[in-house]
Amino acid sequence: MPDHWNQHARQWRWIASPLRPAPKDIAFAERAVKGWHGKNRVPAVNASLLGVTPEIALMQWPTGTRLNAVDRSQPMIDGVWPGDTATRNARCAEWSDLPLPPASQHIVIGDGCFVLLAYPDAYRAVVGEVRRVLRDDGLFIMRFFTRPVKPEPAAKVFDDLHGGRIGNFHVFKWRLAMALHGELEQGVRLAVVWDAWHAAVPEPESLAARLGWPREAVHTIDNYRGVATRYTFPTLTEARSAFASAFIEIENFFPRYELGERCPTLVFRPR
Repeated sequence: MPDHWNQHARQWRWIASPLRPAPKDIAFAERAVKGWHGKNRVPAVNASLLGVTPEIALMQWPTGTRLNAVDRSQPMIDGVWPGDTATRNARCAEWSDLPLPPASQHIVIGDGCFVLLAYPDAYRAVVGEVRRVLRDDGLFIMRFFTRPVKPEPAAKVFDDLHGGRIGNFHVFKWRLAMALHGELEQGVRLAVVWDAWHAAVPEPESLAARLGWPREAVHTIDNYRGVATRYTFPTLTEARSAFASAFIEIENFFPRYELGERCPTLVFRPR
């Protein structure tokens, strides 16, 4: 795991949408925060970011916002976080044990966080911890990566890849991972994704050249080689169900970029 996240941090500049939020995703999050602040008018917003997504750290926050970011990986903090300031900081800790007092946060936000969590235990632990630190009048904003209810065959993903019908390598990578996904309790082991890729594309440099993709972006999948870590991609219904006991969904956004229908941002308020 430390090697995996060290490499992920080093590759960050080559990671693109949908694995990172697009401007449309950030604009929606900004509108949600602005709308909440317009109704509540607190003098200083306490916000927590699950992870160190720089696009969220640097988005337009209400004046006076204090942003606390929490990530379990020090390499990600060191390599990706845009830096501490007087109004924002990052700490290394687990999302299931946030270093924050109860009911202290007005807003909790994250990008794709649940893909890293095992279902159901880690999902429940993080949902419970977010509810613990969030105020009763607070807002929880999360972008998800959701797999389709009907699995997409891996063969179709590779057909679209070789046929030039996929816009960028990261769209392909997510489609392949979802195609190889089992039930939510199983997820998909990253090594399995790499093995399928390597068997179907033994000469990735040639593919990158033919499709006009940066070779560095294509080689980001090599970070999956031999890695036992599992990613989980819930269906939209499963994602909503994971929050239903503690939160009420009040808004959502399905972006209109490639694979955007699988990358919704959901906005919740506490029950």
